[in-house]
Amino acid sequence: MAVYLLLGDDEERKARSVEKLSRGRAVRSVDASETGPEEVISACNSGNLFGEGNFVVVRRLDAWSAHQKALLAGYLENPAPDTDLVLLGERLGSRERLLAAAKRAGEVHTLSRPAGKELLKWVVRYAREQGIRLSQEVARELAARCSEDKLRLAREIEKLALYREAGEATLEDVEALCAPNLEADIFSFVDALASGDRHTLLSLLERLFSAGEPPLRLTFMVRRQFDLLARAKALYARGTPRQEVARRLGVPPFVARKLEEQSQKIGEEKLEESLTVVLELERGLKGASALRPELQVELAVMKLSG
Repeated sequence: MAVYLLLGDDEERKARSVEKLSRGRAVRSVDASETGPEEVISACNSGNLFGEGNFVVVRRLDAWSAHQKALLAGYLENPAPDTDLVLLGERLGSRERLLAAAKRAGEVHTLSRPAGKELLKWVVRYAREQGIRLSQEVARELAARCSEDKLRLAREIEKLALYREAGEATLEDVEALCAPNLEADIFSFVDALASGDRHTLLSLLERLFSAGEPPLRLTFMVRRQFDLLARAKALYARGTPRQEVARRLGVPPFVARKLEEQSQKIGEEKLEESLTVVLELERGLKGASALRPELQVELAVMKLSG
């Protein structure tokens, strides 16, 4: 029997760890947001028809209350001898019973997702493992298109490796195979706004419209980004640590880092002005203007970049 508690925000490493630990056995996966600890304990104590021992994985451990985690901590005092149990979560309080019980019964690891230069090093290294080479420029573009999501980055690198087979993947390869997600484009949109880069703003807008993004949804996402940015700017101005900012805003750590970078580039006056323009646009798209939705958005972008 083995117990592993894997904390942190590096979902890609967690996935690889589960695959390695299972050693080809059938995995009983449980989502803590949908299932209580009683069912997990029952799964751990149930016999296995093939005699190879159970392998139980509990995901989203943070969804349980302190009482529910304590129930599982009680199980760890006398766990089933033939069951391997892997617990996956973001974090546990230092005084929580489950953390102490997991340390006594097995291993506890915190897997933090790399960011910035460390993430780019990982992208280049993983690409090399898949048989292709990536320049720093290509790695940076790929990371931006995937919103620095390591799980998606791994899939996109594997896709590039199949396409390129060997040699060096180019920016053209990335543009052809790896579509940017909306979140990545919204971040780029706000970056371009902060720098007054009208050309980039209009190019991003054209790309979003070409991808079929509805103007009202796009406007909602931009407004949400500005709202987050305003709240993050106020928190960082008070000296709030990045991890605490992420918790208060309910965003992943890499988003909190990006918000910190953007909050340093855009002043409060510009931020308030931008929010006003976006709110006016939202009202217009909901019926206050007779102009075409796409034209309303384009005019708003011209105002934002002015």
